[in-house]
Amino acid sequence: MTEDSPDWSAKLSAWRLSGKSGAAWCRDNGIGYYQFQYWRKKLRRSSQQGKTGQFVPLSVASTPLRIECNGVYMHVSSGFNPVLLREVVSALRES
Repeated sequence: MTEDSPDWSAKLSAWRLSGKSGAAWCRDNGIGYYQFQYWRKKLRRSSQQGKTGQFVPLSVASTPLRIECNGVYMHVSSGFNPVLLREVVSALRES
């Protein structure tokens, strides 16, 4: 008897829901681990064929960056003056 992908799709779904490792699930269900791995890879590849990557919109929060130098904490917001920051850090290093 040969098994087909719908049978293995159901088995792999059951494995995922079990929360067990692949080896433990196979042992508990009397399934060969190498056969399990074969179908897992085969079905993963077939499900990924034809899919293209997509960009996802990303928004960055404007929270300040926290910097610590010699026990002094600074919060640097966007639009900071890099020259001033360099001078402040340099002065803190010297103290």
